[in-house]
Amino acid sequence: MFSPRIDGSVPIRTGPARFLEGFRRRVEAGLVSGQPQPRSRYLVTKVSDARIEVAAADWSTAVAVGLNEVEIHAPGNGRAAYTVRYRRWAAFVLVLSGIIGITLLATFWWLDLPTYVEQNPGAMIPGLSTRTSVGLAWGMAGFWGFVFPWLLIAGHKPTLRRLIEGIIRDVDTHEGP
Repeated sequence: MFSPRIDGSVPIRTGPARFLEGFRRRVEAGLVSGQPQPRSRYLVTKVSDARIEVAAADWSTAVAVGLNEVEIHAPGNGRAAYTVRYRRWAAFVLVLSGIIGITLLATFWWLDLPTYVEQNPGAMIPGLSTRTSVGLAWGMAGFWGFVFPWLLIAGHKPTLRRLIEGIIRDVDTHEGP
């Protein structure tokens, strides 16, 4: 569930060689939108009779949508199987959230949060004690810094699945019989 990888397959009408050649052209034209964009630069890294592998060319592309490594396999059975790995996107999310979490925790420690909340009643959550308000603040820092990124990684799978399947269908439509 938390692994930065998705697998699946999509029915295609185009023959394998023609489909993979169309996919290669799509990568050259701009994988995501079919047009060149600065944060959508991909390189074909490997091609064979039934398979093409594509990778994000730089970090700005890798973190834009998460199609870091894409492998398309078209064995000729009327389907295109895909694997998408988004490790660089996940690493970016983990590092950024970790920085936010550590910054919040360090700020709370530096401020001596319990004393700060006691001296500034406006910092308390209305109706809660100082201890509960401080506990919630620490909990929120922990959540946003160290739990939320894993939820993003798991929650990104449906988005990537829709994106890659849409690209495959688009290539199939343009290359189809």
